[in-house]
Amino acid sequence: MRLAPIACLLLAAAGFALTPPGPEVTLKPVEGAVEVQIGGKTVAAYLTANDVSTPARSNETYKPYLRIVDPTTGQAITKGPGGTYTHHRGIFFGWLRIGFEQQKLDLWSMGSGRQVHTAFKEQSAANGRAKLVSLINWNDKKGLLILSEERTMELSPMAAPGFLRVDFSTTVKAEAGDLQLEADPEHGGVHYRAPQEVDASKTEYFFPVAKPLPHKDLDYPWVGMNYTLGEKSYGVVQIDSPTNPRGTKWSAYRDYARFGAYPHATLKKGDTLSLKYRFLISQGAIVSTELIQAEQATFTGVKPEPVTVTQLKAETTGAPKAKK
Repeated sequence: MRLAPIACLLLAAAGFALTPPGPEVTLKPVEGAVEVQIGGKTVAAYLTANDVSTPARSNETYKPYLRIVDPTTGQAITKGPGGTYTHHRGIFFGWLRIGFEQQKLDLWSMGSGRQVHTAFKEQSAANGRAKLVSLINWNDKKGLLILSEERTMELSPMAAPGFLRVDFSTTVKAEAGDLQLEADPEHGGVHYRAPQEVDASKTEYFFPVAKPLPHKDLDYPWVGMNYTLGEKSYGVVQIDSPTNPRGTKWSAYRDYARFGAYPHATLKKGDTLSLKYRFLISQGAIVSTELIQAEQATFTGVKPEPVTVTQLKAETTGAPKAKK
């Protein structure tokens, strides 16, 4: 009888030993960026450089963004500078028409200024999760501070076919005066862009409604995208939060594989706007609807209703108009 408690402890210890630990998550600082590694393999990098020494470097570094990397190949699976729409970069954030004193400031394609990473408030990796908190100044061309931002990115591994979960949350504050944070679904909000080399004929989008009208519908709880690079395909799901502004449209139809949510707001000087989204990134198809809803419930704290998922082929995109 006295051995029973000991036996129980041994069995419990044996059971614990048989449970494999999750892969280690670490941070690796490199020049102009911080890489996130899972099990020793890079899965993401947050690009922070702000270099105005030459016109080329100025263009390459006019805003911070999160690059996603395939850990099996080491290749980026999101777009960087250059190519068509050079301002489309990884997971990125902005608005094309920020109203300020009769001006419309472009802090999306950065025609009116720069987003400057000034410091990290936090860099940590513990308990299977990496956390980066970036402080960013949105300046106009004269260096006037229009918005200040605190951007938090928490990254953690997922079971296959998923490999990366990204919680992207941000708070922006109106610094220069009263601001109208406006654009349109193509040119505002938090978006994900696949590389230039994507096979546009194979891009598809997924909507949690029976008859989606992507150009008209409001407040999707999530949207998914599949895209193809060479012989490999990838899935991305972006989950909305009910705490984000309502009346949000989504851009989710471009064949070059860029999509995202477009919230908009009006802020008085000193007011703030907070946004948060969860990205689920996978190899092959997007993750299952059951998993999306489980992640949605964890992320939002609200149990989602059953949904019908509809898959739509991306719309053909014409060549961009030449700038005059």
